[in-house]
Amino acid sequence: MRICTLMAALLAAALCTPALAASAAADEATQSYALDFELKYQTDRRTRGVSDTYNDAGAEFTVTAAHESGALALLQIGSVSKTLFPNGNGMTILGALGYRNGTASGWRYGVGLAQEWFPGASADAPTGVDWMTTAMTGEPTFTGMANTSFDTRYLLLELGYGMLDARYLYVLSQDFRGNNTATLCASTYLPMALMGGDAEPAMRCFGDGMRHTGGSHLLDLDLRMPLNGQTKLIAHLGYQQVANFSDLDGWDYRLGLVHTRWGTDFSIEWVGALLKNRDFANVTDTDASQRRVDAPRIVLGVAKRF
Repeated sequence: MRICTLMAALLAAALCTPALAASAAADEATQSYALDFELKYQTDRRTRGVSDTYNDAGAEFTVTAAHESGALALLQIGSVSKTLFPNGNGMTILGALGYRNGTASGWRYGVGLAQEWFPGASADAPTGVDWMTTAMTGEPTFTGMANTSFDTRYLLLELGYGMLDARYLYVLSQDFRGNNTATLCASTYLPMALMGGDAEPAMRCFGDGMRHTGGSHLLDLDLRMPLNGQTKLIAHLGYQQVANFSDLDGWDYRLGLVHTRWGTDFSIEWVGALLKNRDFANVTDTDASQRRVDAPRIVLGVAKRF
């Protein structure tokens, strides 16, 4: 698969220099790089407070490489719902390269680029509706169709001090995780209109033509406060300003505890999101059942580092 090959190459590039340096200076007490692996299971895998797994359990495997120069590389493979990311294989791949400098107890900063892939996942949806013809014939008549990928690229900036970290992400790709007029309006409002319900929300949603969400702004603030040698408090507050879709603007939050024992992290968190228009968080499955994927809930997790 081209995606896996590309990320393997990126990680290899990040690691080859330190590996050679270490072998050339084997008498040094410390290595010039660190390579960490983590396997994590959660009762609901969420991004920005919204479930990626349709409120079901999910897992992820993360590889992180850090060089003493400040260079960083990350590769993460996680599970997602085929209801939320249709036509895919139920997997997402996150890759990132960047640079970070500073100290854990003082000031630190970083910059990087990240890419999310959702292999095979895409959605075919109308970009507009000919309402007059649809009303006359009784058959849906669309003015156009679009095939949308969920893959997303980000520019990342970080600034931290002590227990606090702030992060800014700018969406470089055409759409932010596949959100645009076709996917949002067609999935949220069009079914009701075509079944004889109120068509006004769908008409408003499609009314401004095809709009994309590239150029969206995402902000995050994270706190990690040690309570004792084995337990820490974690808190997160995020905000998103979605380009061309202010109804998707909103906050997300996370508050919980992480306890480390036997080399394993056990976590309990209260996680949720507050979108300006929560209609977009109501997702219907193929069997016509509906779930709200931004609703606050307790999420349990187990993570093993090795």
